[in-house]
Amino acid sequence: MNFLLFLLQLLAISLPCIPRNVAELVYDTDGKELTSKHNYYILPAKRLSGGGLTTIQNGKQCLHFVLQERNGTNLGTPLRLKPLPWKRSTQEPIRLSSDIWIEFHDLDSFCATMLDWHLTDRSLETLLGRRQLLAAGEEWGGRSFGVLRIEKYGADVMGYKLMVCAKKEACKDLGVYASKDKIWLAVTDEPLMVVFVRKTSY
Repeated sequence: MNFLLFLLQLLAISLPCIPRNVAELVYDTDGKELTSKHNYYILPAKRLSGGGLTTIQNGKQCLHFVLQERNGTNLGTPLRLKPLPWKRSTQEPIRLSSDIWIEFHDLDSFCATMLDWHLTDRSLETLLGRRQLLAAGEEWGGRSFGVLRIEKYGADVMGYKLMVCAKKEACKDLGVYASKDKIWLAVTDEPLMVVFVRKTSY
């Protein structure tokens, strides 16, 4: 009896050393963990739902907008995801519900080689109605430090959804908004279900 009590005490001491409530990892289409040392394409999880995410310049110097390719065979522009705080190692995996940066990487742009995502109140004159669009890069060429998150999403098809966390407001779902022959990434009630394809896979 005393020996059993001793074992229970040892177990109680060792349990705090086991990580608790560790956020689940995010995986690419090859079943590998997402990390900040690789570039990825972000594509819709459902087939025949268009191509990957890319960017288009707004005409206001360095401000770009994020949009989806209409052609399903177009993978879009490579992206890199970085866990916050930014000083974390590139070996650190990307986790669900954790704050991250997302940026277009190795982009041939006049402004920068990396354009990070953030929510903007600016809109294109050609857009109908007022929408909170997702932008990449700032007008003056600096970083915006926009915070995003990845969550699991989908039932019939397993995928993820992207969320943008602006200032002190609750995080908002990102989906697509079609207008003027373009498909824009914006704050919507219906999230876009996505998957991550590592660039080295192609």
